[in-house]
Amino acid sequence: MICGEYISRNLSDLEKLTKELTPLLSEGGVMTLNGQIGAGKTTLAKLVIHDLTQTPLEDIVSPTFNLYHTYNRDNLEIAHYDFYRIESEIELPEIDLNDSFTDKICIIEWAEKFQDLLPKDRIEISIKCIENERLYRINPLGKFGDIVNNRAKIENFLSDLDINFTELQRLPGDASKRRYYRIMSSDNTMILMDATQESDIKSKTGLTNGIDDFIKIQEYLDSIDVRVPNLIARNKIDNIILEEDLGEYSYTDVLTKQNYQELYNPAIKTLIHISNINHPKNISTNSNPHYLKEFDLDIYLNEAEIFIDYYWPFVHGKQCNADKKQEFKDIMEEVYSNLSNDKTLMLRDFHSPNLLFLENENGFRKCAVIDFQDALFGHPLYDLVSLTNDARITIDEYQEKYLIELFRKDFPFSNFQFDSLSFMQQYHILGVQRSIKILGIFARLAILETNQNYLVHMPRVICYIKRIMQSGKIQRLANWLNQNFKETLNV
Repeated sequence: MICGEYISRNLSDLEKLTKELTPLLSEGGVMTLNGQIGAGKTTLAKLVIHDLTQTPLEDIVSPTFNLYHTYNRDNLEIAHYDFYRIESEIELPEIDLNDSFTDKICIIEWAEKFQDLLPKDRIEISIKCIENERLYRINPLGKFGDIVNNRAKIENFLSDLDINFTELQRLPGDASKRRYYRIMSSDNTMILMDATQESDIKSKTGLTNGIDDFIKIQEYLDSIDVRVPNLIARNKIDNIILEEDLGEYSYTDVLTKQNYQELYNPAIKTLIHISNINHPKNISTNSNPHYLKEFDLDIYLNEAEIFIDYYWPFVHGKQCNADKKQEFKDIMEEVYSNLSNDKTLMLRDFHSPNLLFLENENGFRKCAVIDFQDALFGHPLYDLVSLTNDARITIDEYQEKYLIELFRKDFPFSNFQFDSLSFMQQYHILGVQRSIKILGIFARLAILETNQNYLVHMPRVICYIKRIMQSGKIQRLANWLNQNFKETLNV
C-alpha cells in the first residue's frame, strides 16, 4: 500500500517500492523524481521502466545527455526525461514533452526545474540521502490521490477478509467508471469490482447504478440458471465486491472464424432461455424488493439524445441547434412508434466483452454473463442486437444472418405481440437506436474525458448503421442522416 514515506537501505527495499508504484502508472501518467546528484533518481526510474516494459536493466540508460529515451511494450510507451541540462522552458518543445504527456507514461528526473509546466495529475517523488539510507517522499497529486485512496480501500477490504493476496492485477475496463482487478493468492484467483468512482452521468437514461443493483440482478440471474459469477463478499460503503473468477476466455479475446458457432450458439440459447421465462416485476430473491425500470419512450429518446448532444459536435465542431435537435427527436419518436410493446428481461450489454466461454459447463451455461447491472424490462430483441451489432468486434453479414436465424428458429413468438413477419423491422429499429447511442457514448468519452480509446470502434458501428439503413425500412431517418452526416455516415 502506497504511503507517504519509504526508507530504502538496499536494492531489495527499492524493488518493493517499485512494485507499489508501477500499478499506478500502468495506464498512463507522470512520475517526477527530485533529489540531489547521486540520490538514486535514475536507479528508481530504471526499476519502474523494467517492471512495466520488461526491458533488461542493462538496456535502460540515463537520459542525462540525450535528454530523453523511450521504451515500448505492446501498446504501452514510456518516455524517460532528464531536465538537468535543460536551461530554459523554450527548449522543452524540442523534446516532445507535451506529446509525451498526452500519450505516454512520463518519468522525469530533475522535474522541479520546470514545476509550473507539469500536469496537475502526477506522482511526485523527492529523494533525500541520510547516511546509508535514502528517504523517498511520495506525493500523489490530482487523480493519483484518488487512485491511491481507492487502492487503500481495496487492500483494507481484502485484509478484513483475511485474504493474503500476492498480486493485484488491473484488468481492462469498459466505458464506465468501474475498475476491475484479478486478485491473485497462493491457491486461488478472484475478481474484484471497484465502483467507487462510478459516475452518475448515465442517470438521465434511467439506467440502474451501484453494486446493490448488480448483486440483486446477479442473484436473480443465478436463480433462473443463467451462468453468472458467484458473489464472495461485498463492501457496500466503498462500492466494492469480490466474486468468482471465471477465467480469461471473453468472446472479444477468443473469437475466431473457426470457433464462431461454438461460442455463439450458447449465447443465443441463453437469450432464448430468458425469453421463455415470464419474469416478475420484482426480481429480488430476498426480502428487499428490486423493481426493474421499463425501457420506454423516454429512455429510448434520452439515449438517442446522447448521439445528437455528443456525436454532432464531435463531427461538426459545434452544438446542434434546437430546431435540428427537435427534428431528430421527432424522427426517432416516429421510429419508436413502430416498435411493439413487448417486454422481457433485457440485459442491455449482452456483447463480447461481457461474455465468457466456459468449457466445463453444459448447454447454454457455457456462455457466462459478467456485466448486467444496467438490466431493464425491454424488448426481447434488444440483446440480440447487442450481440450481432457488437461495437468491439466485427460481426460480418454472414455471421449476423446466421445468428438471427438461429434465434428465430427457437424464439417463442407466441409469448409476444410481434410475429416472424415483423421480426426484422423490430430488429432494425432497435439496432439503429443502439448504434447511434454508442456513437454518442464514444464521442462523449473523447470530448468530456479525452478518452480516445473507443474512437477506433466508430467505423465498425457506422458500418452496422449503414447495413440497417440499406434495408429501406427506416427511410426518413436514413434521409436525415444523409443530410446531416454525409461525410461520416452517408447511408
